[in-house]
Amino acid sequence: MISCIDLNKYPKRDNALSAAFKNFYSQSIDFRNSLLSETNKISDIDSFNNREAATLILADISSEHGLSVHLLAKERCNISASSLLRLQFESLIRAQWIYWVAKDDVVERFYKPLTQQNASQAEKRIPTINVILEDLDNAAREGVVPQRAVQLMREFKELTMKTANSYVHTGMHAFSRKKDGFPEPLIIQIMQNSNGLEALNVMLLATVINSADMIQKVVALQYLYMDSLPMHIPEIMNRFYSTRQV
Repeated sequence: MISCIDLNKYPKRDNALSAAFKNFYSQSIDFRNSLLSETNKISDIDSFNNREAATLILADISSEHGLSVHLLAKERCNISASSLLRLQFESLIRAQWIYWVAKDDVVERFYKPLTQQNASQAEKRIPTINVILEDLDNAAREGVVPQRAVQLMREFKELTMKTANSYVHTGMHAFSRKKDGFPEPLIIQIMQNSNGLEALNVMLLATVINSADMIQKVVALQYLYMDSLPMHIPEIMNRFYSTRQV
């Protein structure tokens, strides 16, 4: 998604946040708060069955990672913020898998007392991300899972996971960005990708509670806050920096 663009020509991180970054950050937080106002309407978790409750818990973990991406970016902890994008993705795709695909015994394992043995047994039943995507693809072909949701998760994985893994494992991306500086448009892109996951997260929650009204509101919010959702670096430059650099 970004490998073909020379990011060295774009603004690097310095001691002060630019006006462009502050403008984006304010819009992005407004978008997240608008989504939160919808999810806050969900009733107490005790009113849901174990599968639904497990989905809500995993989705909440994903949302927490997304908020942390923003808070870290504001403090210019960009390597850490970029690393959390992978955790946000994995929490969400596991929530989707638990809700639509996982067998009942897998779900129930998460409700056993937290011991080393129980944790190990539960985690052994969770497949890799590639297998989860295959399971979701199969369920989508059967009409169980929305095809668009699976498509977006697969695209996200293909476009961002290699880079995110480099940040998580302190690879060359992390090293180079720390050594040479982290371009502001790139961290804006990270937050936009995080917001895209958050929108999918809330759509999943709307599905769990069977709320067509919430789905419609999330779709409307995405149109209203289009600038807060994923776009490429040149688009970010045009929108927030009023400069075209390709």
